[in-house]
Amino acid sequence: MNKRLFIGIPIESEKAVRFDMRWRNNPELNINRINWTTPPNWHMTLFFLGDTPGSKIGLLEHLIDQSFNGISAFNTKLDGVGLFPDFRHPKVMWMGLENVEPLLPSRNSLGELLLQNQINFDNKTLKPHLTIARVKQLTNQESILSWFQEYQKTNFGMIKIDRIVLYESVLNPGGPEYKSVYQCLLKDDK
Repeated sequence: MNKRLFIGIPIESEKAVRFDMRWRNNPELNINRINWTTPPNWHMTLFFLGDTPGSKIGLLEHLIDQSFNGISAFNTKLDGVGLFPDFRHPKVMWMGLENVEPLLPSRNSLGELLLQNQINFDNKTLKPHLTIARVKQLTNQESILSWFQEYQKTNFGMIKIDRIVLYESVLNPGGPEYKSVYQCLLKDDK
């Protein structure tokens, strides 16, 4: 049976959650129809695999371990906000991640291993970000532009990158739920 899978990094930040709650409760911003990502679902996607045979999960666990073995956990900063694809047609509201360079060689290695093992994935260029919301209907563009201008240089605090997770995306009427299928813990150098 197929499962909708992706490989990512969970993002946890109490400071960012406080900002998120403020935005969710902002009537001007929410004149637009916005689907907010719940903080337990916060993550940075490394690879979106999509519908994948469940029989491949063991192989995926092995490839993730092989790629990220020996990588140390590290801290980075949630910094600023942005909009994809652009200001005129905002579809995604996000927070930026300042520095994920320590992961890049392992991510590249994993991409090569996925190709070698004929595992399909969306091979987009990595743009380190945390999707906090999706704009479903733009009613008041000015409110989103104002949000961007106010928070584009805001420091949302430090976060710890300490594991790589194979997630299953389960689609529910209230929105997707991301379940951890497997976790590869990064090395703790303490």
